[in-house]
Amino acid sequence: MHKYFDRTKVGRLDYFRQLLFLTFVPLSIFLFGLHLVGSYGLTIKPALACSACYILVASVALIAYLFQGPKKLKRIMPVCLVLLMVIQSVRLLVLASIGLHAPMLTTVNITVCYMIVLLCSISLLSRTSFVCTCINFTTIFLCRDLTHNPMYGQLLIIYGFMSVATTVFGFVAGTLLREQQMELDDYAHTIDQVLHVFNMNKTELLALLKLAKAKDADAVYDMELMEQLDHKTLRNIIKVANHIEHLQASRRKDMHERFPMLSPVELDVCRLVEQGRTLRDISNILGKSVSNVSTVRGNIRKKLGLAQDDDLRSALLDNK
Repeated sequence: MHKYFDRTKVGRLDYFRQLLFLTFVPLSIFLFGLHLVGSYGLTIKPALACSACYILVASVALIAYLFQGPKKLKRIMPVCLVLLMVIQSVRLLVLASIGLHAPMLTTVNITVCYMIVLLCSISLLSRTSFVCTCINFTTIFLCRDLTHNPMYGQLLIIYGFMSVATTVFGFVAGTLLREQQMELDDYAHTIDQVLHVFNMNKTELLALLKLAKAKDADAVYDMELMEQLDHKTLRNIIKVANHIEHLQASRRKDMHERFPMLSPVELDVCRLVEQGRTLRDISNILGKSVSNVSTVRGNIRKKLGLAQDDDLRSALLDNK
């Protein structure tokens, strides 16, 4: 059972087809088996022969699936559905040719044909759905020519339109899902590359991102997050943090020598303004509100004696 229902070993689409197949085929075998033993429906030999063939094809498909596994279902299921459609179409033609075309009986049998088309579309087997729709169209058309009964013309319009619409829906849905799957695969590949570059697992990377995103400087010492990182990762992070801190200290020292009247926070803002950072960027980097950074900028302008029209970044670059 683990082989058939482990979603880690079977693709999502294959798993979905598997559920549909294991619902439809056993149910078909049971219902047509009831007809075969005379529990309902016509007990004439042609109808019973079609039911026997239907059960045989469904049973062979189920056995093939059990022996070959769910990964082969994409090949087994289309063949099975097309053969079932052919058998059901033969049943309709036989009943029409011998004059057994009561409205209820005919509608039930054509409905079974449509259910096969619907199953193909839901399973995203667009080619199989198209083939079954063509068989369904042809069968109803031939029944109309054999019997000259206007009922088949009406059924051709109703079920023909439904089959075409269902097939088109399946084709469009399949195309969209394939495109989405490609995007998801590309996203997953990108994530795997990032994890490989940083030599981390997903838990470690998420912990690191939370630490890096935290606006509160004290959050860096969140032990719950730190414990999710292994020792090697922690050493690497500490090395990078020390290197960044060393660079920032050097830049802050240089800035302090140029502007000794400014506070450490004002020096940090000056350094970021020199880099061309926007007000919001500075706010995010320093973990302060936009209004707070704007006030600091105003204080810097006052201490540097800048006029209202003077550009702060140009003034800082001119004093390098």
